[in-house]
Amino acid sequence: MDKTILVVEVMTYASGRKIYTIKKHAQSLEKASEYQVCLKNLNDDKDTTYELFNVLGQFDVQTIEKVNEVVNA
Repeated sequence: MDKTILVVEVMTYASGRKIYTIKKHAQSLEKASEYQVCLKNLNDDKDTTYELFNVLGQFDVQTIEKVNEVVNA
């Protein structure tokens, strides 16, 4: 499966219309989240947000935590 994660700019107009623009792509959720945080910090427009997407859809990430894999012997 493709592991590319997109950082997408979402501009919402007064009419409710939304425009989506890919601003960045990354090969890991950690790197994509770094890009997203930087773009959010530089953003001063209340009608513009930044979201993460992958091949399956939109991420809803509040915090990023490393999850250790459990291996049964």
